[in-house]
Amino acid sequence: MQHEKSGWAQKSLLPVFLVVILPVLSAGCSSGAGRVTVFAAAGAKPALDEACDRFEDQYGSDVEVSYGGGGEVLARMISLERGDVYIAPEQKFMESAVQHEAVDPTTIATVAYLIPVLAVQKGNPKGIVGVSDLARTDVRVALTRPETTLLGKYAREIFQKAELADEIEANVVTEAARPDIAVTMLAMGHVDATITWHFYRSLAPDELDVVWLDPDELTGIGEMQIAVSTYTRQRDAADRFVDFIASDGGKAVFERHGYIVRADEAKKYWPPVEQ
Repeated sequence: MQHEKSGWAQKSLLPVFLVVILPVLSAGCSSGAGRVTVFAAAGAKPALDEACDRFEDQYGSDVEVSYGGGGEVLARMISLERGDVYIAPEQKFMESAVQHEAVDPTTIATVAYLIPVLAVQKGNPKGIVGVSDLARTDVRVALTRPETTLLGKYAREIFQKAELADEIEANVVTEAARPDIAVTMLAMGHVDATITWHFYRSLAPDELDVVWLDPDELTGIGEMQIAVSTYTRQRDAADRFVDFIASDGGKAVFERHGYIVRADEAKKYWPPVEQ
């Protein structure tokens, strides 16, 4: 069985981040007929690759995954009118999938919880310990776009809540379409800090450190979600795959890769989480 290896595991910086930046990525857990086709957010790749292997071993079904930005893979799935499963990086994209009637809303399940954190260069050379440090004149900030990511919306809300929006915006040197691009710029030393999801620390431990924010500094968290596509031609296999990923066993794979999968744990960072 061959996999496209996750570049996050590589030691050199460039291969590490190219795997996530490339807009179209595909990985098959196996080849052959009857495969389950999944359109998935690139942020799920480290855990999903392993989960696909386990699914195939357990059920004997092949899985083909097309990776990219959450909006990119959703648009691709809709344009092609094919695919069995969609995995969204955050609830904003799943809401869009429902609006476009691209997924069956009764099948939506939460795979992992994503907590906004401050990411800094390894070793934190600028000594950034909180949101207020992003307002310093010697700090370069990268953010994601609020119109394309929920994270970008949360970042601006966090700054507003801290009453530092104008000061921090003056230090924003770039706005990226996706969190992985902002994280790449940080790891390459082009910026000093970004607001990103917590799990990126586990994907690139040699390049990043994170500063956790207090719950009262946040305005919300993200949920990585999965659902059956309305375009599926093999509903039983699609249902089985969604059930597997959302099961305790499937979530355990994501947890090993640094994602938060339990609502009670997510509540430590964001008390309003529903259990």
